[in-house]
Amino acid sequence: MWKDWYDYIPTREPIIVSELACMLEYMPWFKIHGKPYLLSAEER
Repeated sequence: MWKDWYDYIPTREPIIVSELACMLEYMPWFKIHGKPYLLSAEER
């Protein structure tokens, strides 16, 4: 039963669509009002 367990892991499509990943117009607002801990160290 456990020999082929990896073959039965369900796969899903990626949920992040590249068009929705980042809006450049939103980033200045987010840096002021958003959660800074969500930004990478370079962006902070």
